[in-house]
Amino acid sequence: MDRVLRSIPNGMTIARIIMTFLFDFLIFKQFLYGQDYNTALISLFIMICVSDFFDGKIARRLGVATVLGAKLDVLADLLYIVSSYAALISTHVLPLWYLVFVCIKFLEFVATSNFIKLYKTSSEHPFIFDRVGRTVSAIFFLIPGIVCFLSLFNGSNTIHIVSVLLYSTFLAGLYSSYERIKSCFIMASLKYDKARR
Repeated sequence: MDRVLRSIPNGMTIARIIMTFLFDFLIFKQFLYGQDYNTALISLFIMICVSDFFDGKIARRLGVATVLGAKLDVLADLLYIVSSYAALISTHVLPLWYLVFVCIKFLEFVATSNFIKLYKTSSEHPFIFDRVGRTVSAIFFLIPGIVCFLSLFNGSNTIHIVSVLLYSTFLAGLYSSYERIKSCFIMASLKYDKARR
């Protein structure tokens, strides 16, 4: 029984990966071939969000949170974001530059998290989050679902809404990256000053 409980969070994460592939397949059906899969897309999106929200909470609640589980969770999130964006880009719904930005932001997040962990060893989580960056990454996660939801309305306003969302998260993401990189430089200079004394 204990073994079953321990496998629930990672099982949810793996289920999210499987749902991601189905979500991507239905994006192609919906946006490339014009078949109506709005209900299925929105349902899958909600299940992906729910599993992402609860897998970590359940792991912590059951006392089975691991570094491997945290990394698997981030990998599942990245897979969902990159693959669904790639599907939406290839169907001409989202611009390519935004996926490039998301990938660069993710690499910056991993690099600055590793750097900050060198100086702040108090956190057991493998990644260090900032408030703005957390919000931006949540919006990265929500954009494919928002696009699928807005496709129900087929108006020109939906393009404007998506554009505002993309550009505002782009600016917020740049700000988050600036703050994180600045923090890394401050930590490095403090350590350098301390070493010189």
